[in-house]
Amino acid sequence: MSVAAERTTVDARVERLRGAAEEAGLDAVLVTNDASISYFTGFSGIQLERLFAVAVPVSGGGALVVPRLEEDAAAAAPSGLGRVVYDPSSDGMPELVEALGRGGRGGGGRVGVEENHLVFARAEALREAGCVPHPAADLVMGLRARKDAAEVEGMRHACRVVTEVMEQMFAELEVGAVERAVNVLVAHRLSERGATESHPLVLFGAHAANPHGHPGNRTLEPGDVVCADISARVDGYWGDLTRCGTVGPPSDWAQAAWETVRDAQAAAIEATRVGVAGREVDAAQRRIVEARPDLGRCLHGAGHAIGAEIHEPPFLVPRTTAPLEAGMCVTIEPGLYGAGIGGIRLEDQVLVTDDGPELLSNLPLELRSIGEGRS
Repeated sequence: MSVAAERTTVDARVERLRGAAEEAGLDAVLVTNDASISYFTGFSGIQLERLFAVAVPVSGGGALVVPRLEEDAAAAAPSGLGRVVYDPSSDGMPELVEALGRGGRGGGGRVGVEENHLVFARAEALREAGCVPHPAADLVMGLRARKDAAEVEGMRHACRVVTEVMEQMFAELEVGAVERAVNVLVAHRLSERGATESHPLVLFGAHAANPHGHPGNRTLEPGDVVCADISARVDGYWGDLTRCGTVGPPSDWAQAAWETVRDAQAAAIEATRVGVAGREVDAAQRRIVEARPDLGRCLHGAGHAIGAEIHEPPFLVPRTTAPLEAGMCVTIEPGLYGAGIGGIRLEDQVLVTDDGPELLSNLPLELRSIGEGRS
């Protein structure tokens, strides 16, 4: 995408945010989440303890607020918003409050904030300056949740990168491989292909019974199940896929668990349609996996939305009543986990469209057979 096209895109997003804020009765919106800042300005910085923010008054204007060390990077961002740079002698809050009030209402008035991100001390500083913070995370995510064509292509590309690395990993796995070393190698290969962040989670045997276990020094043994959950952020967007294999022929447990999870995933993908509540997608897979308690436990929901962040709302869990909309992208990842045995999970990235669910990857859906040695 050209710089001009990027500017047009991010500036149009700001105007949609401005309109949504006005409709919600707000005077301004304060964006502080890194992914949201990038979405509305094209700027990506390392926030750490320093304040980074986008101030969008409803009545016009607005600014990208950054510390002095990010001045050049902020200037190069495609956004048409003004730039406000603060020095190390400031914590950035006075400059931010001024930017919030530049739309003509001194002090910012009713300011929508990303309440799940804004720290308490900064919220208090806003109040002391005459601003009244109001929750607006749903407003911001309502815009971010519906992905445009460029975002969808970004996720397709990330899925392609993950697919390449996963296929190579499965082709090379053999008895004696060390869990920690396999994960390090996967992360390295993702980085070589352009990933700026990755979360490989390749677990062997009983370790795979913990969906978010930590790779250790366990070696791959005959009969082990391997659960490989590999995700990577490439050019700003995430790909997140999971496949499983066994060393040698699958045990009766592994085969039955894989077939059950495969059927659950198919049911959940079929349910991933415009207008369907997130909890109904979860219920589609849960009806199948929870019918086989003899195989293991159902420890999590059907999945989550994904995009500039690896986990975004809506979350496909029993409490989510919000309906899916065209343009949303979600993971569908049912699993069964047998304590002391292993875990089986299958995950794909699914785009919600008016014509039904669309997979963003072409990774084969099969229980991989892992060789016990190579000559």
